[in-house]
Amino acid sequence: MNKIDARMAIREEHQALYGVGLVLASYAGATAVGGDGFLASFAAGVAVVVLNQSLCECFLDFGEIASEMAMLLAFVLFGAVLSGILGSVALGPAFILAALVIFLIRPPVLGLVLSRAKVSWEARAFVAWFGPRGLNSLLLALLVVQAGIPGSELLLATIGVVVLASVTIHGASATPVSAWYGRKASDEILEEEREATVAGLFGQHAGEVPRISVDELAELMSGPNPPVILDVRARASYDHDGSQIPGSIRVLPDQVLEWAADGPENRMVVAYCA
Repeated sequence: MNKIDARMAIREEHQALYGVGLVLASYAGATAVGGDGFLASFAAGVAVVVLNQSLCECFLDFGEIASEMAMLLAFVLFGAVLSGILGSVALGPAFILAALVIFLIRPPVLGLVLSRAKVSWEARAFVAWFGPRGLNSLLLALLVVQAGIPGSELLLATIGVVVLASVTIHGASATPVSAWYGRKASDEILEEEREATVAGLFGQHAGEVPRISVDELAELMSGPNPPVILDVRARASYDHDGSQIPGSIRVLPDQVLEWAADGPENRMVVAYCA
């Protein structure tokens, strides 16, 4: 995909088919050889992130809307299925399991997964609390049911109770927790705001970026070829002091790579974050 982008002029809206084609090809290839199409599609998505394959905004917007619609339809279908089998599970033990998973098991596990990520403790707590969506658990349980394993329907019903409890608890806490994180992002510079990609949160940087002094910048600005100056301060820093270097361009820290893709060529770029 990267080689095609480099050698051929492909319209941006056609590049949106990359993601769809990659997922469908991965699913079809895995099922053709007797593998799991869901795992293959997941691996394809991971490859896009790890290899930093850029997808146009039109695909990202379409993907977000399509995923929400598919998620809604899937929950409706699972709700119809679970309504007929919830009576076969003891609700008391199922709710105890839900409490253990939601409050005691999942947050520490996700916190451990994110322990080496370059994110603030607020972001780590936010992700650890909400975690992955419950549809994943239902899909895995459905695979067990399709395999005809004894007790699979009881397993699906138990997982359904856990997912329903998760939807209720996390749905009720979504607004206050999101507002809390938003206030933190406005009051201080969070570490994750300095990264533009998911891969950057888990990767290592090659080295330090060259720096120049204020006097050197002033000399460059007064010269015949002044540099392009970017104001890449985080939201919290910019909100506290909205003054800028004259002629500078305001770009959010996580949008620098997107700006650079369409930015001017053969000109020095100076970015300041304080």
